[in-house]
Amino acid sequence: MEQPQPTAPTRTHSAVLWDVDGVIIDSAEQHRRAWEQLARENGLPYSDEAFWATFGMRNTDVIPRLFGVEGPSERIAALGERKETIYRELLEREATTLPGARELLAALHTAGYRQALCSSAPPANIEAIIRLLGLAEFLDGYVSGESVAHGKPAPDIFLAGARLLGIAPERCVVIEDAPAGVAAARAGGMRCIGVRRAGQPDAPGLDAADYLANTLRDVDVALVDRLLVIM
Repeated sequence: MEQPQPTAPTRTHSAVLWDVDGVIIDSAEQHRRAWEQLARENGLPYSDEAFWATFGMRNTDVIPRLFGVEGPSERIAALGERKETIYRELLEREATTLPGARELLAALHTAGYRQALCSSAPPANIEAIIRLLGLAEFLDGYVSGESVAHGKPAPDIFLAGARLLGIAPERCVVIEDAPAGVAAARAGGMRCIGVRRAGQPDAPGLDAADYLANTLRDVDVALVDRLLVIM
């Protein structure tokens, strides 16, 4: 008796999970200025070196490392909320998409891929970026790092994104610019496209991605199809 053939993978049963900062938008400078202003307002120590060492982490992890503030939790929460308010005020004036990001989001949406943002940022920041850059029409949702137990390099945020979209992890491609994010994608059993930061050397571990792009202009639907073996 002839055995039934497995169903071929399709785009509608596949997904692209996007990191945000450094991939869709480069707001590192706005983050840096927000933390610096917060330090001035509260008489806390600040250095650019410490900022870059914690960049991309959740605020509850950043504040103890950046400022040496260990608690109470209410104070850490208040400091984090004030920093994000400053950051969003800067975004309102300065937000722009990185080269190729909007075009790729649109092309993947047209091709039938499900898409979600998976960012360590608080929900209000993600929603502000979606609104300011006009990305809602391309997306099926987002996940904030504040809603998962462990930040990157743990895979929690990307696994949550896959669940949100109802897509198996092995049918997901993650787009990331940070080694911790690449490690999180791999730990979640997903394929990964790494994006280099313009003018900066590759951080150790970024090359663990399945494909390394100079900008998102180097990435297209056909590349995502190949990574997921969609013919």
